[in-house]
This record gives sequence, C-alpha cells and structure tokens, in this order.
Amino acid sequence: MKPIYLDYQSTTPTEKSVLKKMIPFFTNIYGNPHSLNHSFGINASEAVSLSRKEIALAIGADEQEIIFTSGATESNNLAIKGAFLYRYKYEKRKKIIIASTEHKCVIEAANSLISIGAEVVVLNVNRIGEIDLEQLKTIINDDVAILSIMLANNEIGVIQSIEEISNICKKYNIWIHTDAAQAVGNLKIDVNSLGVDLLSISSHKVYGPKGIGCLYVRRRPRIRLISQIDGGGQERLMRSGTLPTPLIVGFSEAVRISNNNLEANISDLKTLRNRFHKNFNNYISQIKLNGPPLDSNRLPNNLNYTVQGINGANLTELLGEQVAFSAGSACSTGGIEPSYVLNSIGLNDRDALSSFRISVGRNTTIHDIDNASKIISDKIKFLRNNEG
Repeated sequence: MKPIYLDYQSTTPTEKSVLKKMIPFFTNIYGNPHSLNHSFGINASEAVSLSRKEIALAIGADEQEIIFTSGATESNNLAIKGAFLYRYKYEKRKKIIIASTEHKCVIEAANSLISIGAEVVVLNVNRIGEIDLEQLKTIINDDVAILSIMLANNEIGVIQSIEEISNICKKYNIWIHTDAAQAVGNLKIDVNSLGVDLLSISSHKVYGPKGIGCLYVRRRPRIRLISQIDGGGQERLMRSGTLPTPLIVGFSEAVRISNNNLEANISDLKTLRNRFHKNFNNYISQIKLNGPPLDSNRLPNNLNYTVQGINGANLTELLGEQVAFSAGSACSTGGIEPSYVLNSIGLNDRDALSSFRISVGRNTTIHDIDNASKIISDKIKFLRNNEG
C-alpha cells in the first residue's frame, strides 16, 4: 500500500502545474533578473514583477510591499531583527513582544537581540492557545519596538485575533508582525484588515517549491528595516542577493492557485479533518483534542491529540512506512523533549510526549482518511496492550 501523507503542515508537494510553470525559467528564460541591459535579464525581471503582483494581490498588498526571501524563517528573522534594530537605533525602543507558542525561529530571533539591549516580553496563552489580551494591554507602551504573533499555529492550529491585537497596539505605534506560513492557502488574508505591518509567507506550505518565501513590508505608513544580509542592495535595500526567478515564478503560481480555490479548499479540508476526528473518536478512548474546538478559531486542516498510554514519537516512527504524520513541529524534530507549545497550553511533559499532529491537504482523499484513522487506531491499541 502506498504510504498515506498526513503531514501537510510540515510541507506540501509541489503542484505539477507549478513545476511546469517553473521549468522554462531554468532552461530558456535563465537570465539574471537584475541584468537589465539585455533581453535575457529583462524577461526574467518581468517574470519576477508579475509574480510579485500575483502574491501581493492574494493578500491585499501593493506589489512594492513584497520582499522575496528564502522562506518564512528568513522572513521572520528579517522582520524581528530588522525592525528592532531600526527602532532601537533611531527611536530608542527596546521591547519585543512575542507569544510563548511562537515558532522556534521567532523565539530565537527575539532572544538573539537580548545581548544588544532588547527586552523580550513573552505573552501567556490560555488552554486552547489564544494569547491573553488583558495581559497584552498591561505591558504595551511606547517602549515596544515590535510585536510578533503567529496568525495560525503550526502545532495546535489556533488562529489568533490579529485584528484585535493590532487595534490594541495602535495607540503606541507598535509595529505588528505575523507569521502567516500556516495561514496562506487555509485562510482568507488581507493585510489591511489584519492591521499588520509585516507578514511572513512560505512557498512550500502552499504547494510551491522549497527555498523561497516573502515578507510583506507596509509602505504607508512606511516600515523601515535594517537589512540582515550585506550585498548588492536588492529588494529595496532590505534583502541582498540574486533573485531565483524559477522559484519565484513557482511560488506565485502556487499562491494564485490556492487563492483562486480558497473557499472550496477550506470546505474540503474541514470535511476531511472532521471525518478523521469522528473516526478516531469511534475507534479510540482516552484521547484529548489539543487546541480550539473544530468549529472555532482553528485551521481547517489541523488536528492535535494527546492519547493516553502511548508515546507520540514511537507511534509516528512505527507507522512511518504506512502513514506520515508528526509527533510535534517538524522544524523542531531531532530530540525527545516535549513540545513547548503543548506545555504552554497546560500539558505536562508526559501528556505532551503522548501527543501527535494530523494535517490533511489538497491531495488527501476520503479513502486516505478512513484507512489512516484505522491504521493509527489499531497501532495505538497494540501499543497500549504492550507498553501498559
């Protein structure tokens, strides 16, 4: 039997139509998009420009507000470090606010600035992963340079109230950054409605190629960043380096497809996710859904369970040839430490280690869901009988 893939929040396959669109830019239209003195470079530059417009359109931005990067990790680093360094230097603002459930790269980027004077303030979350807005109101002031809160969480799928957060922070002119890597393609996004100044996107989360992403940087009022890469000053002096035209073309095509089919895609994902949840609850007892209820502020493709009597890492490893899913954030794998996200919502280490994530995607079928839920349930029963 072909392995069933249920780890779409870790990465997605590149759509065949996306790959097809990219190929000419590897073989025929291969000019450097910054070489504007000949047709090869001009044609590549035009492709980059069209791609920039397409991505901007999908999030309600202006094309000049899209800065290409290597992915969401670089975008998050550029947003947090670039914004803090500018505001610390010119406005003497020294505070950075993040949530306890942020992606590892956001936490590490913020903490890396402590040595030069940053004060990192960490917001608590409740039992379903929502940040404490009352706590936020008590700690914001005109000393805050940037606040970074993930739009949708990569482990428990909680969608934060970014609009409300932005409104709270407006009084103090705090720059708002959100990591939207998990949200694009799964939620309707408009940067103006959200009220954000900076927003990160990753191509490989939306069925595009790996190695490319972007950072939305608001122009009015203008957000200024100090570049983190020295070089030729490409991307409005914010991100030096030759732009990878094939990857950018693939990225924009993936975003276009996702945006054009957004409502249908969300509906399909919810149907698949809810079917797995129903099946799983019918098969297995002593399980707990982590994060928000399915009918609440939760990503349409996400499930995260704590299952008593098993080890999540052991379960995913034992089923690796049959069903691909995650015992935690794929970006933090390699150790056996419990998920800090699950700890943040109140799980003890034992329960956090007994957890796993299911994420469905565009290529998931009802047949996949029925088979996977049965396979995983049978293995849990086996482990309980043999480990208990």
